[in-house]
Amino acid sequence: MFAGLIRTLATIVLVWFVFRWLDRMFGGRSRGRAQGQKHANKKHPAGGANAGSRKPKDDNIGDYVDFEEIEK
Repeated sequence: MFAGLIRTLATIVLVWFVFRWLDRMFGGRSRGRAQGQKHANKKHPAGGANAGSRKPKDDNIGDYVDFEEIEK
């Protein structure tokens, strides 16, 4: 009885490790590159050193507009 349980748990763990290995082999490359680009963009912003400190010129961004229904 315990041998079957141990064999089942060992199979589950083995399948999990194989799945993680395959995910790193085939899916990890695109994620790794995307994360590397995110870190590079944080260090050197595209607009120069002061690009992140600018305030948007339009102060009305996100204002709520209430519409009324018109009966025909």
